[in-house]
Amino acid sequence: MHSGAHIMSDSERLKGLLDGSIDPSEIEGDPGLYSMAERIYGRDALEEMGVNKPVKPKAHGISVSNGNGGVEIPEGEESDEEGGLGGAKTPTRPVFSIVVSLLCLSIVASNVAIGIGSYVPLCEDEVGPKELTYSSSATVNDGSLLISWTVTGMNISSNYSISWVISENGSNEVVDEGGSAWTAGETVRIQTENWMVTTPPYTYLSILSLEGEPVAFSNGTVGGLSVLAMTSDPTPNCDENTRLLWSELPEYNDLDSWGQAGTGGVIDGALMMLFSLITMRLMLRKR
Repeated sequence: MHSGAHIMSDSERLKGLLDGSIDPSEIEGDPGLYSMAERIYGRDALEEMGVNKPVKPKAHGISVSNGNGGVEIPEGEESDEEGGLGGAKTPTRPVFSIVVSLLCLSIVASNVAIGIGSYVPLCEDEVGPKELTYSSSATVNDGSLLISWTVTGMNISSNYSISWVISENGSNEVVDEGGSAWTAGETVRIQTENWMVTTPPYTYLSILSLEGEPVAFSNGTVGGLSVLAMTSDPTPNCDENTRLLWSELPEYNDLDSWGQAGTGGVIDGALMMLFSLITMRLMLRKR
């Protein structure tokens, strides 16, 4: 009974829609009826009659009656692209950027600790002047005093000379005063002399000169040799300086662009802090 009355009511409303006797408020209150009226008369005509389009219900599953007595389910809201089953995205971290940042941090830290030059031979040693050394030794054999001088690190084609004073009896009696001169060549120069001596102890004083200017001394006694030599400071080399100075990076082949490992400068500390912060930010970041 109720179902029949409901059908009759819908039929009456449909008849009223067709002959124009239905109240406009009835059309506004029924989305299905408004849809049929819009197809029959057009939206412009309905607006001239003062009929507005019904507000579409937002809730899913609400049924409304159409003009034929059927039931329509209103269209749901458009699903969010990222919220739908097909558009969901799993947050991921920028793995490649994290790896690059960690690599940069490792390079800076290892440069401070052991030096990049320890495993990447970028530095080139400077060819500097040779280190000059001057030494001597003395022995007595069957009343003959033998003294040998050895000179290394000489400048090729420069003029060198040795002058000496040989004495016995505690330096009270001079045995000989003399010297020897030569022009430096490729090989080490060794000067050897023998003197006849009778009363110990035996002593000698000697001076090495370069172009007439004293550059080293070697003095001693038999049984108690004492050597005093004026030598140049050792030339710095790449093996002892393996830490790359970032401020001198464009001149990485130059020895001045390198320092001792185990210590770091302001730039090293700043770079380590920068890459540490970048790595932490990337690891906490999701997209």
